[in-house]
Amino acid sequence: MRLDFEQWQELASPFYEVHPREPKEDSRVDIEIDEFDGLFLAKLASPAEMLVHDPQTRKDACHDYLLFERFYAGGGRAEVADVGFDVTPSRLHLIDMSQRYVSMKDRCQSRGICIPHAALGYARGEEPVMTSVALDSPKGRLLAAAHAELVAVQADGTAEDAALIAQTFVGLVRQLMLGPEPGNAPVDDRDLPLTLLLQDFVATNLHRPDLDVDTLTSAFGISRATLYRHFENEGGVSRFIRNRRLDRCFFELAGAKAERGQVAATARRWHFTDATHFNRLFRARFSISPSACLSTGIRARSGAPSDQMGIVTRWLDRIRPV
Repeated sequence: MRLDFEQWQELASPFYEVHPREPKEDSRVDIEIDEFDGLFLAKLASPAEMLVHDPQTRKDACHDYLLFERFYAGGGRAEVADVGFDVTPSRLHLIDMSQRYVSMKDRCQSRGICIPHAALGYARGEEPVMTSVALDSPKGRLLAAAHAELVAVQADGTAEDAALIAQTFVGLVRQLMLGPEPGNAPVDDRDLPLTLLLQDFVATNLHRPDLDVDTLTSAFGISRATLYRHFENEGGVSRFIRNRRLDRCFFELAGAKAERGQVAATARRWHFTDATHFNRLFRARFSISPSACLSTGIRARSGAPSDQMGIVTRWLDRIRPV
């Protein structure tokens, strides 16, 4: 089904606010959606756009589900809660949609599957808000094969083992992307790779003006040489911290109203004190100026085909906790 931009805004409204990044007349969407054995499946060819999913502003809809997403072309940058990540065809993503989620994507082709928390035994607050696996890894290849089989069975619509395929896919997502359910396999932080612990420390301390090499070496009791080794693939410690702060600026601006002083206030909040330098860094990372990133305030209007909207609302009602 092909939709114009206003129709796409309306159809997506239970999930996202959609903001165009190219002329509306060029922003047509090809989409196929269906509900299948408790899962919500979508195939999408979309224009360059910004998506904002905020459960706090859509309290009338249920958000107790995770999004399994695979990109075949295109991609961009996204953030869920305070976790930023690249959206790319080289990885499979699993995102907790009970959290605020913002993404800015180029033209892309993707498939998404919304899986209820209950189906995965997902414990909100105890498990990651986002996880991903490389498509060319053993886990990624197994998940991709199961995903392809699920899509084929769903399209056929007559297979006797359709429910089994769906349940198997959900089980693989649980084990390969989330691991055992909480309580079944206690996790000790000491077993986690030091690189992940260091990056998590940075992510939760970006507000600190003193966050630097000395802060990290002191907090973890390691040498500078050891610290530098763990950030080699990120271009260095300072670059990693700077990029994470730029990501925070991006997603704050993406969800903010276009008001005078908003860009400067956001930059200062994340310790960018030189406006010219901040603008240059922001453009280099996101290929867009900070002021252009501000929300346009566009809201969904009308026009989505009623049968497609019916599928959306029925699925959301079905997963709503009793």
